[in-house]
Amino acid sequence: MPFRTALSGLNASSAELRVIGNNVANASTTGFKESRAEFADIFASSNLGVTANAIGSGVRVSSVSQQFTQGNIGFTDNNLDLAISGQGFLIMNDNGVNAYTRAGAMSVDRDGYVVNSQGQRLTVFSADSNGTITGATGDLQLDRSDIAPVATTRVDMSANLNAAAAVPGGVTASSSISLTGTTLDDGDSPIGPVAIGNVVDRWAQAYPGASVSFAHTGGTVWDITFNDGNGVTDTVSVDIGTDSEALFSWDPDGVGGQQAIAVAMDVSGLNSVTGGGASDLTAAVSNGSTQAAFNPDDASTYNNSTSVTVYDSLGASHLSTMYFRKTGVPNQWEVFSYLDGVAQGGGQTVQFDSSGSITSGGQISVGPYSVGTGAADLSFNVDFTRTTQYGSGFNVNAMDQDGFTTGRLSGIDISDTGVITSRFTNGQSRTLGQIALANFNNTQGLRQLGDTSWSESFDSGQPLVGTAGSGSLGLIESGALEGSNVDLTEQLVGMITAQRNFQANAQVITTADTVTQTIINIR
Repeated sequence: MPFRTALSGLNASSAELRVIGNNVANASTTGFKESRAEFADIFASSNLGVTANAIGSGVRVSSVSQQFTQGNIGFTDNNLDLAISGQGFLIMNDNGVNAYTRAGAMSVDRDGYVVNSQGQRLTVFSADSNGTITGATGDLQLDRSDIAPVATTRVDMSANLNAAAAVPGGVTASSSISLTGTTLDDGDSPIGPVAIGNVVDRWAQAYPGASVSFAHTGGTVWDITFNDGNGVTDTVSVDIGTDSEALFSWDPDGVGGQQAIAVAMDVSGLNSVTGGGASDLTAAVSNGSTQAAFNPDDASTYNNSTSVTVYDSLGASHLSTMYFRKTGVPNQWEVFSYLDGVAQGGGQTVQFDSSGSITSGGQISVGPYSVGTGAADLSFNVDFTRTTQYGSGFNVNAMDQDGFTTGRLSGIDISDTGVITSRFTNGQSRTLGQIALANFNNTQGLRQLGDTSWSESFDSGQPLVGTAGSGSLGLIESGALEGSNVDLTEQLVGMITAQRNFQANAQVITTADTVTQTIINIR
């Protein structure tokens, strides 16, 4: 009779309902993977096999297999929460035994380890002191201690200095010479040299050895020679009493490096006499003026300035200010450095070429500066190699320095490839490690451990460990959780089907009972 066959059907339908019930119960469980009941028929067989007209003996549950399809990803306010988009499992250290999960709800325990709600620790590929990911794996631990300060040793500056800027500080090239005295006596010829004092070229360079000399050539005509004291001379012939000035053409460098300067000497008040001993020219004065001395409190003595905060060995901040002053030399600037308002040496020269690029002075030194707080003397180099001199306004494009003060952990960032970076209150960041993911050749062979986690088994094969985005492994979403992959609509339809199967098998038992009762009632 078919009682046992129908009973196996009832058991199978009950098992399917239990599987569906478990799926429905975990429809909101993070990282849960739905299960599916799989059935096989039963035949009585002998060593010779099953006869051609054999009737089956019912049904059995052949497997309850989990379906590792992707669940929906929802975002949270905790950036330690992890969701995997694609294949792979998070590796959790459970007291030395690895467990594998898709439930990435993480927090930090009292020792700083990143753990799940079961206290299992997240496994990562470790990083060395330089932030380089190594091949070694370990538990992720967040260090909440202060990060040590680092003194500034280098400042990188990218700026533009205005090529069209005026030279500050009242530079005036010499253009006239005034004589002290009125008489030239041809009996005293040659007369001089008569010292002028300083003459100044267009580049604000002073020539302290400049002079004029006079040589009589006949009658009232005299040759007057200008000498800048640096080997450059110019001689003009003047008729005293007729000409009013001697006009010299002064080429300061002697090779035309800067435009020649016209220097006029007034001779209208001179007299030319004969006899000897009457000459009274004793001195001459030029009207040129050099660039005024730099004064940080006088904005007329420099063109531009900029500042950057630097740090000493104890993490204390100091203000470094740089003043830029154009000189009279074409394409040349001076840089004056101050720390906390204290001058750090004199001006240092930066030279550009005709295309606006630096040719010399691309690095200047600042310090050593005694900070007076127990910290080491502060000294650093300023790199100007990215600075230009173009015909546009002064602007600072970038200003970076390599020092920082002490800082505390302020946050954690996790990239889509699982690289974990800690952020500190001083603006620094450090790489702590990279999340390790595992995959298996046969995920359905994993052994369920409960708490939405699995362990490897012989059927699953060995774990294939790697990083997110490599091989078949998916990417990581930080601040997100993967929801259950249970489709409630599908489960409800399956529930109806299982219920009908159960009712049909129960009806078989009822029918078989009626048949049996009929047989018993035969007299």
